Amino acid sequence: MGTGLGALGLFLGGWILFPGLFFAQLHFLSSTSRGKRLKKKYDLSEKDCSDIANKLVSAFQAVLATTTGVIVCSSCYNDVLHCSHPITLIYAWFGLPYFFYDTISMFYVSTITDLKPKESYWKKFFRFVVKSPVIVGHHIVLAPVGFTLLVFFRDGVKNGDFFMGTVYLMEASTPFVCLRFILSKFRMKSSTWYAVNGLLMLVLFPVFRIVSLFYAAYLYGQQQLVSTFDALYEMPFGWKIAFFLAVAPQIYWYFLMWRGLFRMITKGRGPADNSKKFDDDNTSMSPAPPPPTTLTTRINGAKEFAH
Repeated sequence: MGTGLGALGLFLGGWILFPGLFFAQLHFLSSTSRGKRLKKKYDLSEKDCSDIANKLVSAFQAVLATTTGVIVCSSCYNDVLHCSHPITLIYAWFGLPYFFYDTISMFYVSTITDLKPKESYWKKFFRFVVKSPVIVGHHIVLAPVGFTLLVFFRDGVKNGDFFMGTVYLMEASTPFVCLRFILSKFRMKSSTWYAVNGLLMLVLFPVFRIVSLFYAAYLYGQQQLVSTFDALYEMPFGWKIAFFLAVAPQIYWYFLMWRGLFRMITKGRGPADNSKKFDDDNTSMSPAPPPPTTLTTRINGAKEFAH
C-alpha cells in the first residue's frame, strides 16, 4: 500500500480509535447522568460496564472488517488469484492494533473483581492466558503472523486479495455474539430481540465461517479448471494445514450449537450438558451462569469463542 508513512498513520489510528472508543463508553456510563441512570436501572457493576464496552468495540471492529470483506470480495470475484484492492492492506494496517487492544481490554476486565489484588500483573496476566488460551493465542500470535504474511510475504504483495476478503468476512457473526452478551446484561433473554439475534447467529455462523472458505476454494478451482476437491488436494502442504486450522474449530463449534438445540428439544429442562462451558461470559472470565433453559441460549451455547 502507499508509503510507509501512510501505513504508520493507519497503524497509529487503530491504536487511537479502538482504546478511545472503550474509554469513551466507560466515561459515558460512569460520568454522565444518562449513563448513571442506565447503570442504576440495570444494576450494572463496574465489570459489567467494562465488559459491555469491550463487546461494543468488538462489534464495531467486526462491522469494519465485514464491510472491508464485502468490498474486496465483490471487486475481486472474477479473478480470485490476481485481482487486488487497496483496502485489503489498508485495513490490515488499521485493524492489527485491535487484536492487541482487545487482549489488554479483556485482561483489564478480568482483573476488576480479582480476589488477589496484591498479586503482580504478570502473574495475573499468566492466569488470564491459562484461562483463555484460544482467544489470547488468536489475538497475539495468529493475527500478527497472518498480518506479516499478508503484508510482507505474499507473491508480489497484491495477489489473492479475494481470499483475504473471505477472512475479513468471517467477522460477520461477531456483532451477534456481542449483542447476545449485551442483551443478557440488560435482562432481555426472554425478549424477541434475543431470540431473533440467536437465530441469526445460527444462520450466519456457518455461512461466513465455513461455507465461505469452501466457496473460495470452489472459485479457485473454477479459475484453474479443476474441481473443488482437486483444488483442495493440490494445495501446498502449508496451505492445507492453514485451511484445516481455520475450518475444523468452526465445524466443531457449530456442531455444539446443534447438539445443544437437539438436547433442548428432546430433554427440555433436563440437566446441563457440556456445551454450557461455551456460554456468554467465557472470554470475560466470569463464572458460568445457571444451565440455559431457553431456545436461544441453548442454540447459541457454543458461540462465545467464535469471536
